[in-house]
Amino acid sequence: MTIFTRHMIGRFLKPFAFGLGLFAVLIFLGDTFDKMNYIVKSPAPLPVVLEYLWLGVPYWAVRVIPMATLLATLVAMSGFVQSGEWLATQACGLETRRFWLPVLWASLGVTAVAFLAQETVMPAARARAETLWHLRVHPEWEWTRYENVALFAGRGRFVQSWVFQPEKGRMDRAILETLGPSGVVSQLDAKYALWDEGLGRWVFHHGVERSFGAQGVAETPFDSKVSTLDAPPPDLIPRALDPDEMTWSEVRAYAKRVGRFGGSPRRYEVAAQAKLAYPFANLVICALGIPIALRLRRSSRVVSFCAALGLSFAYLWFIEVGRALGVGGTLPPWAAAWSANALFGTAALVLIHRWDL
Repeated sequence: MTIFTRHMIGRFLKPFAFGLGLFAVLIFLGDTFDKMNYIVKSPAPLPVVLEYLWLGVPYWAVRVIPMATLLATLVAMSGFVQSGEWLATQACGLETRRFWLPVLWASLGVTAVAFLAQETVMPAARARAETLWHLRVHPEWEWTRYENVALFAGRGRFVQSWVFQPEKGRMDRAILETLGPSGVVSQLDAKYALWDEGLGRWVFHHGVERSFGAQGVAETPFDSKVSTLDAPPPDLIPRALDPDEMTWSEVRAYAKRVGRFGGSPRRYEVAAQAKLAYPFANLVICALGIPIALRLRRSSRVVSFCAALGLSFAYLWFIEVGRALGVGGTLPPWAAAWSANALFGTAALVLIHRWDL
């Protein structure tokens, strides 16, 4: 790595760190104020609320990385020109592309870091934050009544219930099925089931236990039977998983599972493609920012900040439009996720060619 390359990467990383922190804090505060009405009325203790708020930081940090990348590109390139270094390096015979290639390489590194964070820190933090929100901070399940639901109760186990009341820990007309490689292995079919806090199990009442084997179906009536189902009522709440709580491979697997159970997997298919496309937004938006920075080379940093903010919001708007079209079936999942990168990437190539960089 040459001295000039290290110098340009340093020019990029400083405003990138500043922009990442600033944009993340601004959007985090906006989201917090939006939920403040629920937070101040929450029955959760202060440490739980603080933990929930802190766990939201990784999510918003990953989301604003493209904005920070664009700001860093604009500041690094315009500052390089304003300081007179551009003219000095041209006088030394350096090609024009040598000015912006280090910045582009730096954005490629940011792309790799963004993808790594999206696959490790963000899903874990997001999943924990959503759990705290739904169970402790804003526990909607306490007054919700679910009718005619099929509940996932862990690997190979499903529960069907006519009426599920999480607050009371009760399921009416409850059926617990255990699946094996060839289908249903056993079944508890009861009039109702109650959650026993002391046993940590669901107890089925007034029903029949069925075993399915090569010899046929064996039925055993019972008045009360302690099942192997140890998931407490809040864990059985039928809440669709958020793709942001999962890694790329987990989203793909979940999309296939939703399809097998008769649901529409398009939301998760689009999300899987978006998890690949979104980190590359840093590379695309950096390439777009280079010719814009040279056009704004005499402008102040305030102008650069406003330009970064406006262009970033436009980029995010196109991402959301593509995602909506993909979920609605207008576009295939890959086109919905990559359309914003394709559009802005094409614009970047045209502007770079026009400026003959």
